[in-house]
Amino acid sequence: MSINNNKKESKDEVSQNDTPIKLVTVHGTGAGDVTSSGDKWWQLGSVFMDELQKRLSLDPTQVEIVPFQWENGPNSESKRREAGAELAEQLHFYDQAKQDYYLIGHSHGGTVIYNALLKSVANKAPFERLKLWCTVGTPFLDYRPNTFLFQRLKSIGLTIYTTGLVSLVLGIWIMLMTFFKSEFNENIVTLGYSMTLYGVITYASLWLYERRKKSWFTKKQKQQVEELYRASWCGLWHKEDEAISALSNVQNISAPIIPNTFLLPVVAGFQFGLVILVGLIFSFDLAVNGGDLLTYFVTSEDGSEGFSVGGITFSIAFEILLIWIPLTWVLTKLLSLFAHLFGRPLAFLLNKVVWASIQKRAWGDDLLKEDVHAISSHPPEFKHKCDFLCDSIADPLRKHSEKNAIKTLHKVRLVLGMSENAGTTPDIRTELSDSLNWQELIHTSYFDVPAFIDLLAKSLQEAGLVTSHKQTLTG
Repeated sequence: MSINNNKKESKDEVSQNDTPIKLVTVHGTGAGDVTSSGDKWWQLGSVFMDELQKRLSLDPTQVEIVPFQWENGPNSESKRREAGAELAEQLHFYDQAKQDYYLIGHSHGGTVIYNALLKSVANKAPFERLKLWCTVGTPFLDYRPNTFLFQRLKSIGLTIYTTGLVSLVLGIWIMLMTFFKSEFNENIVTLGYSMTLYGVITYASLWLYERRKKSWFTKKQKQQVEELYRASWCGLWHKEDEAISALSNVQNISAPIIPNTFLLPVVAGFQFGLVILVGLIFSFDLAVNGGDLLTYFVTSEDGSEGFSVGGITFSIAFEILLIWIPLTWVLTKLLSLFAHLFGRPLAFLLNKVVWASIQKRAWGDDLLKEDVHAISSHPPEFKHKCDFLCDSIADPLRKHSEKNAIKTLHKVRLVLGMSENAGTTPDIRTELSDSLNWQELIHTSYFDVPAFIDLLAKSLQEAGLVTSHKQTLTG
């Protein structure tokens, strides 16, 4: 299924469209739509697009705005790469049609653009007519291949790798043993050499296959992106951008979620169960066997066997004080010792797993062979960096988000204060979500602030996007 919801332009369609300039907009995560027209910043007819066209006096016969849609913008690195590959194909169509193009990507829309650039480098087909690629509030994730080969293998490859590794270890062990023993069965020696050779060949074959079939972009390719496209990059971001900060900071969070003492409540449960179990055992002894273990205390006054109230009472007390309580105490201490010895390392491992899962979920990291190495406001391996927005742009953005945050806070207070007797139980999560308009965040407010639109228009103009039909003809 095509990622781009619009009908992708074919080579014939591009060549027939004689609009010399394309302005391509790429939405971010969760910001997609089924149509190209609407009120979202990247759509045709949005307030932002109207304001940008006014500032640049864009002639629709000379400049065509092309929204690029990649589903709803799923938080998935694999989907972002698929979208980047499709965008790269679309841009090559513009190259063939001799049409200049400018790109604007917000949030992970900028990641899609960057992946398109990487794809052009990997295919050794650089973009010829790219004039500007502007990323707005984009958190760039630097993916690198996993360190170890077994981390990059699927089930079949991992099975082959495991057998090869075991054969290699056993083969080396057999060969080493021949040095410490004068007499050794020649068949065993041959087996050792064979197992070692099999292990080496297996590992080498898998390594070469992985290198040949690699799906990741290399460090060299990332450096080539800077060499080819750094001059046309415009990175716009607020130093308090929530997305960039959050995705960067989650990499360093390691606060324990599961405490080292998490097994102690389990011990308490076992202790209660042991008390009940031991009590049932001794009760069964008294009720069924007549207290055979302690018949001395249940002997009648005339010496004949039988039950007496005093004897039974003393027998129960004896069992509780000398057997029941000490036994459960010892078992409880052993369980507590187990909880302390194994609770700390087990909690450490579980916390690692939990935080790794949270990080992958936040980053949209669904790649098997790669891991996130770093998150930054600039593309990986870029020496050329764009500084954060100056105060004259940053302050209006901050004030805009703070103003909307106050309005939203009032709505949130109303939601949290809803009466329990309102007739139906309120869905707090849904109510809070509906109360947000996403202008409370700087990350989602860029295109609503006039000062930022002025800056973006100026950047496009300086990159060569003309502001009038006359300039197009003479420029």
